[in-house]
Amino acid sequence: MDIEENAEDPSLTAVNKELSSAEMTAPTDAAPLQRAALDPARLRQMMAETRMGELWISEQTGSTNDDLATRIKSAPPANLSVETTEHQRSGHGRLGRGWETPARSSLASSIVFRTAPSFEQKGLPWLSMLCAVAMVHTLREDAGLDAGLKWPNDVVAEGKKVCGVLASLVMTEQGPLVVVGAGLNVSTTAAELPVPTAASMATLGAKTLDRTLLLGGYLRRVAHLYRSFEQVNGNANLAVRYGTSAPGGYPERQLSLRELVSEVMVSLGQQVDAYLPDGTVLRGRAVELDADGSLLLRTMDNAEHHVLAGDIQHLRRSDGSYA
Repeated sequence: MDIEENAEDPSLTAVNKELSSAEMTAPTDAAPLQRAALDPARLRQMMAETRMGELWISEQTGSTNDDLATRIKSAPPANLSVETTEHQRSGHGRLGRGWETPARSSLASSIVFRTAPSFEQKGLPWLSMLCAVAMVHTLREDAGLDAGLKWPNDVVAEGKKVCGVLASLVMTEQGPLVVVGAGLNVSTTAAELPVPTAASMATLGAKTLDRTLLLGGYLRRVAHLYRSFEQVNGNANLAVRYGTSAPGGYPERQLSLRELVSEVMVSLGQQVDAYLPDGTVLRGRAVELDADGSLLLRTMDNAEHHVLAGDIQHLRRSDGSYA
């Protein structure tokens, strides 16, 4: 698992009643598509309750990850501060892939993590998977989707990508800060999706398209998971109590972040093809998520290969399915 410096240059039960009051339902032919603006007051209230940092919402921008990185270089914001927008025009994916969606049809958000000096450097790359787990649980519990994580950074449902997660490293005088961006397709129609392997919450029939509820639920889960990860100083292989008994929380359990990620990873157990930059394809069964976040593949000759996200261009199931 890798994070590239300065970034994008390469990646609970339902939330409180305050967040669910403006819930929207998936559009039908009889109901015109409505794309409401985000509600800053609701989001700031939730962030205050979970001891998060500042919130910035722009009407449109190129990339929330780029915007947050710029803020960091000017004056590092508080831990767990969030940059989001109503319309992201130049989003970044892995390997520099770009994307854009219609205004208010998606959620593009970036979170800054200012880790303590005791936080292990090898724990930094796990922050993107921590955020992906938070997104998976948000879609499962708040939107009723059977979501999972396709290694290394795609949130999928019904075999299609609905959200991408990408981590960036920004160097400061105080040390490295990590920015994790997430782009979730919410009300995007089938005609607006960029590729056949993509989906949106609307096309999947999610029980809500309320972007404020979804963003609030995602941020709340990120904050809860991160507080637990801090307790073991960023060691993804040490067990700690994840979850919370607070309102809008989910059951507490004692396990490691590596185990938490593995539970939602749909790639495990599948026969997959790892496409390498030199054009070769490594085919094997995805056996487990390794201690460093790499994917352990076992080929037909029983040889084991540790595949890092930065070492491959694509990972696909060998049967041709996306996830």
